Amino acid sequence: MSTLKKQQHFVWKHYLKPWTRNDKICCSGHGSKFCTSLDNIAQGRFFYKSEPLNSEEFEFIKSFIGHLHPSAQTSQFELLKMYCTTYHYDDYLKKCGIEDFHNIVEEKFKGILAKICEKDLSFLKNDEERGNFSFYIGCQYTRTNKMRENLINAPIQIPQNIDKENIAKVLSLIFSDLIGNWVFSKSKVSLLINNTDSNFITGDQPIINTQVEISNQFKQVPNKMELFFPITPKLALYLSDDLRGDQFLDKNEVAVFNEMILQHSNEQVYSIDMTDI
Repeated sequence: MSTLKKQQHFVWKHYLKPWTRNDKICCSGHGSKFCTSLDNIAQGRFFYKSEPLNSEEFEFIKSFIGHLHPSAQTSQFELLKMYCTTYHYDDYLKKCGIEDFHNIVEEKFKGILAKICEKDLSFLKNDEERGNFSFYIGCQYTRTNKMRENLINAPIQIPQNIDKENIAKVLSLIFSDLIGNWVFSKSKVSLLINNTDSNFITGDQPIINTQVEISNQFKQVPNKMELFFPITPKLALYLSDDLRGDQFLDKNEVAVFNEMILQHSNEQVYSIDMTDI
């Protein structure tokens, strides 16, 4: 039997490596600053453990998918089926099945990430690579503890006998596919290049929608998607409906994006240098 992976990361450790020095990353959260191993951050014990859905919860999610555009429903129902499969078999799949799913998504993105670090966006012209890129973006945006809490706290009317925490775990997968579809079919991708003496930081919510107001995040659905994703301390991606073109940022612009990452973080932000946070 496979070994249980107890500490499950909701931010990919490999992605965070550019912010490490001597295998340590600088962290800030809850009023304290410290340096630690990547093993100790952005993770939770059996974070992706799947819980059985009761009949009301299953029908609620089916109804939600049924109201989406027909072109999206096939992949959405496949994700629902996958989630249900994990808790119907053995203890390993229940506790680690969704974690393994995210590992597969990450592995498909690894080569693409290496290209982005070289400022090479040629993968966007290849449908398979663009698809892997798009789904990774959707997953990393929605798989975090921050987004799970957002779904749990969202002011939506739900029937009795439905556990919001249970359906939040499934809805995070559903929304990852929806966002991935937007990235694939509509988004334009630009590089933001930081040649200043300041660094981009990242956080436990590493991909953010710059159009979401923090004060209204539980009260309204944003009308527009514009995603900011720091890739290294000196490079970031910007995804929007309109092509911005690659940009060289000045120090003030870097500071603005860093403040957004800070405001959108759940508990922690990360940097390569303690002075950045």
